[in-house]
Amino acid sequence: MSDSAHATVSCRALAILAQQLHDGPLQELLELHRKTSLLSDEMTLDERERLQQLTELALVSLSAMEQFHAFTRELRAQIAALVPPSARDLH
Repeated sequence: MSDSAHATVSCRALAILAQQLHDGPLQELLELHRKTSLLSDEMTLDERERLQQLTELALVSLSAMEQFHAFTRELRAQIAALVPPSARDLH
């Protein structure tokens, strides 16, 4: 593959990766922020409701972390694909 074709593929892959970041972990973190704000504003919740909402926050948080780890793995794969094989042998 020529250098320009490789660069085009890499740019496309990075654009897809950026979209995945936006659609995945960033959206989950926004939802986590929204739910946390709502919970902190709601003083009339009983303990059962508060526990349920905190549990939901924990699940959203875990989901965001899992999606971010998947994003990070893909980003590292993209970086590795850009490194020439001769440079990989040095590490």
